[in-house]
This record gives sequence, C-alpha cells and structure tokens, in this order.
Amino acid sequence: MNKLNKIAVKLCLFSSALILTVITVMAHLMLNEAKTSLIYELQVRTDSFARSAREAFSPKLDIFALHLRVNELAKEKAVKYLLVSDPAGKMLSHSLPEKIGETDISAEGTHARSSHALEMQVSRSAGGENYYISAPVMLGTARLATSAVAFTDESLNRALQKTRNKILILSLAALLAAVLGTIVIVNWFIRPIPLLAKAAREIGLGKLDVEIKWNSSDEIGLLTSAFNDMAKGLRERDHIREVFGRYVSKEIADTVLKGGLALGGEKREITALFADIRDFSKLSRQMSPEEMVALLNSYFTRMTHIIHAFGGTTDKFLGDGIFAMFGAPLALQNGPARALQAAIKMRDSMELFNAERALKNSPPIKIGICVASGSAVVGSIGSEYRADYTAIGEPVNLAARMEGLNKKLGTDILVSATVYAALKDKFEFRALGAHEVRGWENSVQTFALIGELKKRD
Repeated sequence: MNKLNKIAVKLCLFSSALILTVITVMAHLMLNEAKTSLIYELQVRTDSFARSAREAFSPKLDIFALHLRVNELAKEKAVKYLLVSDPAGKMLSHSLPEKIGETDISAEGTHARSSHALEMQVSRSAGGENYYISAPVMLGTARLATSAVAFTDESLNRALQKTRNKILILSLAALLAAVLGTIVIVNWFIRPIPLLAKAAREIGLGKLDVEIKWNSSDEIGLLTSAFNDMAKGLRERDHIREVFGRYVSKEIADTVLKGGLALGGEKREITALFADIRDFSKLSRQMSPEEMVALLNSYFTRMTHIIHAFGGTTDKFLGDGIFAMFGAPLALQNGPARALQAAIKMRDSMELFNAERALKNSPPIKIGICVASGSAVVGSIGSEYRADYTAIGEPVNLAARMEGLNKKLGTDILVSATVYAALKDKFEFRALGAHEVRGWENSVQTFALIGELKKRD
C-alpha cells in the first residue's frame, strides 16, 4: 500500500467512525421508537381484550371462551403472561394453566383491581423494567373482572429481534457502501497531496522558490493556492528577517519589501519621543508580577497604537518607558508636529485608561513625556548576532534626560527649544526657563506643552 492509499485509508477510517456513530445513534432511536410503538400497541390490545372478554361473562361465565381469548393474546411474543381475575383476586383464566384458580396477591394485581381505567404500572428489577397493563372488564356499571397483560424488557427485545436484525443488516450495508465510496472519492481528491508533501520538504530545506501548478476550484485547489501564498509569504518574511529582527509598523515592512529602506547608518532629521510611568518602582511593589505585566502590556498597546496612528515608530520598550521616533526609518512630513499630536493624544488617552482602572479599584497611572528634535544617526546597530534599527544622537539623549524633569516641574509633556521654535505658532506652550540636564554643559531651555492651537478661519 503506497503513501497515498495510507492517507486515504486513514481518512476513510475517520469518516467511517463518524458514519458508524451516526448509524448507531439512528439505530438506537429506531429501536426505541419500535419499543414505544409496541408498548402502545399492547395497551390498545389490552383495552380491546377487556372489552371483548365481557362477552364470555354474558349471560353467564363461559370459561372455555375466556381461555380462548387469553391464549390468543398470549401468542404475542412480547407478552410474558396474561390473566383475568375476579374482584376478589381469583384468577379465572391465565396464560400459564397452573396459575388458574390461584389468588393474585401481587402488588400490581391488587392495585389493578382498584383501578377503574386502563393503566400501566412499571417497576424495575435486576433484569430491567417490568410492565403490567391492566383494564377492568365492565358490564354497564358492574365490574365483572380485571384483565392484565405483563411483559418485560427481555420479552420486548425478543419480540423486536427481527426488527433489530433488519436494522443491523441495513446499517452494515450502509457502512460498507460509505467506506468504499469514501475510499474512491478520497483517492480522487487527494491526488495533489504528494506534490504538496514534496514542496513542503523543499521549503524545509530552505528552497522558498516553490510553486505548485494545480488548476482546481475545490478545497484541494484552495489548499494548493494557500500553499503557494504561504511560500510567497515565507519569501517575504525571510527578506524581512534579514533586514529587521522585528518591525513595528506595516508601512515600514512594506517599504522594506520594496527595497526602499537603507539599512546602513545615515543622518536624519528626527523627532524623538520618550514616555514613562511616574513612580513605577513604587507602584510595582504594590502589584503581583502578573498584575504588573498585565498593566504594562495594556499600557504599551494603547500608547503604541497612538504612536503608529501619527506615523511614528516604536523603537523599543525600556522597562516602563517607551522610545519612539518620527522621521525614521521613513521620511515624514511635519514630524515634530506629529510627535506633539501623538503626545497630546497619549496624555488624553490616559484619562480613559485611568477611568477604566478606577472601575477595578486600581490606582491611577501618571506618565511623563518629552519630545526633542534634531539630527541623529539612524540605522541597524548591533552585533552580527543581534542588531536593532535605532537612532543615536542629541535629540534622543536630550528627550531621555529631559523627561525626568516632568516630575520636578509638575508637568506631563515637555519639549526642547528646537521643537518650541518650530511649532510655537501651532501649539500652545508655557516657558519654564533653563534647567540643568545631566550630560549637558549648559542649562537647557524647557517648555511645557499645553495643547494644539485652534486654526483660525
């Protein structure tokens, strides 16, 4: 048996198991329905027997005629025994001759003689359920006797044996037809699988220029088409992997795929944005590790979405801090303005973020942001084993160092003098004077961002 047939057989076994399950359930339901119908039929026949049995009592009791009627109904395979007893419980007729003349002292018989209508009593024993259907034999308003038919699960199964055999034969025939049909159909449809297996092995060896030629509109055709798309995607991902360890936006990835991104170091005018959580060390001591990770993930997701929405690139996460740049690796018009718009949006977003935390009785989170612009060297920097696409230069260092002044000055967004000079006509600022910044020989002029000025009509 070749590999193709093995696949077909496995699929057939699986489908056959499902088919067998369905057939088994259907057969069980059919047998239960047949059993219910047979019980109902016995109820009807017991009632009919009680009506016809009164003829044996008029004008006087005809024991022979009564025996004939009892023996006739007792021929039914489902019936275990049948009896007719007088009001005192004496059995006038019984399908078992040795019982005739005895007194019926059973609980079922006693209850049946006190009932005035057709009734079925069900009891359970080790062998299954026992059924006792009784009906009064009436002549006018006078009760002449009580008729009863008794049967069990065993006697019902015996009566339904032919039905069970027919269902079994039909089920096996249906299963056999389904298995044979499935084998033929599966063998036909999985013809492309060896081609897919061969192509997958080639991709595993690093040969990504694989394409399967197969014209079909069915599911196998869709599978081959999806495989070809996967191979194409792997080629694209392989190219991306060679130039970046991880990309932060779709636009950058698209540019890389088109070969429009220079990976060597180059000087660019960029705007650097640094943001971190105030007093995070103190806050983290109040949380479990799981809570801290959940907080950071939620916060970073929210902030990154805003940064990308304004064309920025999230360069890296530094503990609880975020470093983003605008203008690299892709050139960006109005980079400083976009950075300030992103900063304002980040600040506003924290209000909603804290409102959500308040509903959980969690303390509010405060952040500080600093934006600086200028010339920086950007490119893939690192070792031959690990490299990051990042920026190095004055605006990056200044933004990182100035951000710490937010807590001291009671502000949430600070900008450098360069950003202020470029955007003072478009945004509202508040001058905070010159402040010492670590790493800078002279004091640095600092400005707080209030908001964006409304455009005049």
